[in-house]
Amino acid sequence: MISDGNKRHGLATISLLLMLTLFPVLDPAAAEQTDDSEGPPLSTGESPDFGEVYNHYARFIAGMPVPGGELAALQKKPAWVEYSRYLDRSWSSLNKRLLIPERQWAEKELGAAASWEGSVFYPFSGPDFANVHAFFPRSRTYVLVALETLGEIPRFAGMSDGQLKSYFESMKNSLRDLLNINYFISSHMDAEIEKTEIKGVLPVLLFKLARSNAQVLDVRYWTMGMDGNVREFPALGTTAREFPALGARDLDLNNIPGIRITFRTPASRDAAPQTLYYFRLDLSNGSFDRNPSFLAFLKGLAPFTTFMKSASYVMSSDKVSAARELMLDQSRYIVQEDSGIPLKYFEPSLWSLRFHGRYVRPISAFSQKYQKDLASVYRSDKKIKPLPFGFGYYFNPGEANLMFGEKRSGDRGRDEAPDDHSDDKHFLYINSILQRQQRGS
Repeated sequence: MISDGNKRHGLATISLLLMLTLFPVLDPAAAEQTDDSEGPPLSTGESPDFGEVYNHYARFIAGMPVPGGELAALQKKPAWVEYSRYLDRSWSSLNKRLLIPERQWAEKELGAAASWEGSVFYPFSGPDFANVHAFFPRSRTYVLVALETLGEIPRFAGMSDGQLKSYFESMKNSLRDLLNINYFISSHMDAEIEKTEIKGVLPVLLFKLARSNAQVLDVRYWTMGMDGNVREFPALGTTAREFPALGARDLDLNNIPGIRITFRTPASRDAAPQTLYYFRLDLSNGSFDRNPSFLAFLKGLAPFTTFMKSASYVMSSDKVSAARELMLDQSRYIVQEDSGIPLKYFEPSLWSLRFHGRYVRPISAFSQKYQKDLASVYRSDKKIKPLPFGFGYYFNPGEANLMFGEKRSGDRGRDEAPDDHSDDKHFLYINSILQRQQRGS
């Protein structure tokens, strides 16, 4: 994302919590059950079976048909009909112009990385699920981290015609940057998401999932305290009283709030559920120092793929050196453009790098972030292929750059998690990390 003036920028218990969080137990029968009623509000801590209700909400927000229930009745409203037609046209254009070319290019150029089933870490993401899913559709876990508030699933059935129209207009405005230039401008997001009926990123994430042909199985709010204690709440029925992060615009320094969405897509092997996390977190060094349990959570997902685009060149700052080191230490692959980690931090003996597209001076807001060493690579390497789509701040084909980094096999680190992410192996792996940290090794 581009920032507005650069402003936006124990241990067995913890192990068990991490294991349960990373491997939620889903009841297959419950996932397939159809429930057309939205049900009464729920008290915090309950674990209800909403059946298809979350998927119905995702499709309704995305302007896609819902087969039954109260939401289906609302599809006859003129405001929804116009909204649906607008999204059909806009998403079709984005898909043909960008998402399909991204997917086809990744399958051809990224080799084994394009079939990656491990975790993908996407810092400074905003609610951008569509792009990371286009590159890595088979990933079992996506971790998005940004500063935008969480948001809520609206109760459409209680809205008047005027309120419905206003909500859909706010959604269209919040999606306009994504659909036209493929990144979110933070000042626009603040105006159209956080200060309107949208209230945060959750409706936008549900829109992206539904339009990416995902079946949404479950949606939960998630929070981790500084002690590593994890709490979850169902997204439907939870209020700010039970989960204060819903009503907060300021960052909570004592807890990390987030969203956990489980879903299925056609790309998922054996139709296994996939998980999308969104965390509202400042990635500065101070934040990492305050939250060692969350750092252990991220390391428990390693080795992961790091994906970055439109990252406001934040990774060039020493204020985020801990996050930068985490990505370089724990990533097997890194896909980014020049707004990500500067080239000078990639040790040639550790990383094999491939470059694509063309490198030009950054857009005016970040003109001081020009990298002479990167420009030299693009000038001297005559084998660099064009990039058939826009990426990052240069959203037109033929203008953007992209770097693909693969860690050399001899230096993938002792903390690399087993490729088989079974519950038992992952539990033992998390334990080994935390025991070493306790010993100070």
